[in-house]
This record gives sequence, C-alpha cells and structure tokens, in this order.
Amino acid sequence: MSDKQRQELSELIKYPAVRSIKAMGLNTTDFEFSVIGLISPIIAPQKPTKIDTRESSGGKYLSVTVHFKASNAAQYDLVYDALRDDARVLFTL
Repeated sequence: MSDKQRQELSELIKYPAVRSIKAMGLNTTDFEFSVIGLISPIIAPQKPTKIDTRESSGGKYLSVTVHFKASNAAQYDLVYDALRDDARVLFTL
C-alpha cells in the first residue's frame, strides 16, 4: 500500500477504533503465540479484545485474527509491518 493510499484510508477511519488483522502461517504449536507476541508490544498498554483462530481444511496452515483498539493509523501500520516482516507469517490481511 502506498503512503498516499494509507493516508486516504486513515482519513476514513476515526481513531481510536477497534481494528482487526489476520496473519496466516504454518500450523505449529507456537504460531498463535508468536503472532500475539509480535502485536502486544505495539498495542500496549491495550490488550487484544478478541483472538480467533482457524485451521486450513488440511490442517497445514493456521490463521490468527487479532482484534484490538488502535489508537491511530500509525499504530495499525506498525502492527501490519511487524507481521509482514516476520518469516513465520506467510500472509496478512
């Protein structure tokens, strides 16, 4: 997403706002905790309001959706960037 697109999107959302982000990776025993561990320091002192997980039909992959109250668009972007930069996360939405 370009900086211009991020700015336009941030103007549509009023912060603070409850947002969610989904990370998908291999279904390992620690993937969910890894995702939460990447997000938690960025949203602190807030905590996730809800966490949903779902296995792929074959069980090889796991998606973790974390819902949280974002203070501003920059904070949401930091969460997205942290997930995208981690090798365990194969895809984000």
